[in-house]
Amino acid sequence: MKVNRTMDQQRTIHRGQFVADWPTYAVDWAGDVYGCVLVGSFADDGTNKIEILQMQPTQLVHSIATAQLNYPATQVQWAPHKITGRDSGNIPFNLFASTGGAFQLWSIEDGVVSALAMLKQKNTNVLNDVEGSTAPTTSMDWNIIRREIVVTGSVDTTCVVWNVERRIAQAQLIAHDREVFDVAFLARSADVFVSTGAEGSLRMFDLRSLEHSTILYEASSNGSLPLLRVSANTQDQHFVATFHLDSNTVHIIDIRFPGVPLLNLAGHEGNINCVKWAPGSRNICSTGGDDGQILIWNTTENGTLFDAKTLALYGNMKNNTCRQLNESIFFWSAEAEVNNLCWSNDAEWIGACWGISFQALKV
Repeated sequence: MKVNRTMDQQRTIHRGQFVADWPTYAVDWAGDVYGCVLVGSFADDGTNKIEILQMQPTQLVHSIATAQLNYPATQVQWAPHKITGRDSGNIPFNLFASTGGAFQLWSIEDGVVSALAMLKQKNTNVLNDVEGSTAPTTSMDWNIIRREIVVTGSVDTTCVVWNVERRIAQAQLIAHDREVFDVAFLARSADVFVSTGAEGSLRMFDLRSLEHSTILYEASSNGSLPLLRVSANTQDQHFVATFHLDSNTVHIIDIRFPGVPLLNLAGHEGNINCVKWAPGSRNICSTGGDDGQILIWNTTENGTLFDAKTLALYGNMKNNTCRQLNESIFFWSAEAEVNNLCWSNDAEWIGACWGISFQALKV
């Protein structure tokens, strides 16, 4: 699909670039523009790393520390900021975690990164279970209410709920029929998370009752494509965004009405690789893809994503047709395929990984 965009929609890329010697992939931004950014490599030679970057007032980005890894980090994440009066964990703010070959905890202090722990889950595949083995982890999400809780997804079809304060696995469940590709806690929820899997389903779990799950969205049974990523809206726990392998369309799902997307975002000319809701916003999200485009979307219609008119339409799900947006509110053109995105906590900046670069983009 050819998308026509105007010069008014295009944003200029200024400074704020870090060029590495390796492909960049996993990324997370702590704090505002001058907060630290985690950027993970994706190399197949066994010499991977996580670079900790910081942007100066001159908008020059430089590395302040490095963590060494054998396998590429599939995801990196800083410990979330404490929410006054709603926090139950005693977790330091210089802590971060990574998934990949294993779920690992790290800390950084005075420019030195320390490996704190490698947390291993039990391999559920008995045929391949050997002493000390662990199934590779594909994704993670840190609970912002109970900051001691992290959920991870794995290629062995399971999700594991970790207590990182005690450094133990609280629960392990078979979440999907095939590999788990991504996980995310719903906005401001201490207990509910969603996951996507290789069999093409989006599922919801509650830590208070893990023996049950809800299928929120599932591709057609004939030739289902994996759902690669899921991003939970940061303000409204009813909305999540996901997309299929080899697709240029993001599906916005309302968990109150499983089965049919509320909205499709279809502005990319190539396959989508990432989607992220903006912090502190109910209606703004970003996407990046193989077409080298980073798109910013406003999902509202007349000021609300889910108004009374739409609610009436959803009264009869069988007759509902999904709304579709084809045009973003603005965009950047990258120098290569966009591998991953993150937002600064104040939503003033986006961090993008493309090729061998990390680029900070002013929204």
